[in-house]
Amino acid sequence: MHRHSITSVIAASWIAAILLAGRFYSVNSLAGWALLAGFAALPLLGMLRLWNTPRESMSQAIQKALR
Repeated sequence: MHRHSITSVIAASWIAAILLAGRFYSVNSLAGWALLAGFAALPLLGMLRLWNTPRESMSQAIQKALR
């Protein structure tokens, strides 16, 4: 899997888990859902900001130069 598809799957799973937790704990107020949305968004933003693509290896750079 590529980085983009892995992060998409992780993000969708995290949001689904938060929504299920909200339904399980019977969150009915707008403030409660806003708190859950903030709780769901912060780790995702951190993951997208900190999870960088790996650097190009030496062999990849050589193969790219030879093409």
